[in-house]
Amino acid sequence: MKKTPILIALLAFAVGIVSAQYLLSSSSSAPAAAAGTRVPVVAGQFGGDFTLTQNGKPVKLSDFTGKVAVLYFGYASCPDICPTTLAIISAGLRELSPAELAQVQPVFISVDPERDSGEKLMAYAQHFHPGFTGITGTAAEVQQAARQYGAFFAKAPSNSAMGYTVDHTSNTYLISKDGKFVSILPHDMTPASVAEGIRQEL
Repeated sequence: MKKTPILIALLAFAVGIVSAQYLLSSSSSAPAAAAGTRVPVVAGQFGGDFTLTQNGKPVKLSDFTGKVAVLYFGYASCPDICPTTLAIISAGLRELSPAELAQVQPVFISVDPERDSGEKLMAYAQHFHPGFTGITGTAAEVQQAARQYGAFFAKAPSNSAMGYTVDHTSNTYLISKDGKFVSILPHDMTPASVAEGIRQEL
């Protein structure tokens, strides 16, 4: 059968799609699982402890051992995604009982250390919920912590007064009481799914 140019093009397109999917799946070190479900983690491949700073003082993820940590990577000048996500996390926290909330530590990690100083960062994070702690570090330190959790961020030039924005992933990461990554809550999560995800780890 003679292959027409259109058929050849369609075959090439299909091969390209399959190849791209293979490369994406094989290059990722993150566990493959539906968002919001408990994820089995191979030691050293995903998650883990890290050290950043708060007002110049070192803060480790392991400092929150004994509590369920709720991690979100963002920045205080973010115009839309961060305020929306932090508001949802906050609403989810408010669905918890006082006893449940005492076992939870929400953590906002700034991916814009140039502009997010300690006091500004804490004020921004606690605007959404008083239980939040805000931490950041050098660009290299934040990049390392983000890489451990499969998070991405990069500066993007802007014509606004800010000078630049920061493109970033918008997942929320749940960490168990013993410091192990357990699940990812996607950007389209709800307060109810946040509260339920936390309760599964209490």
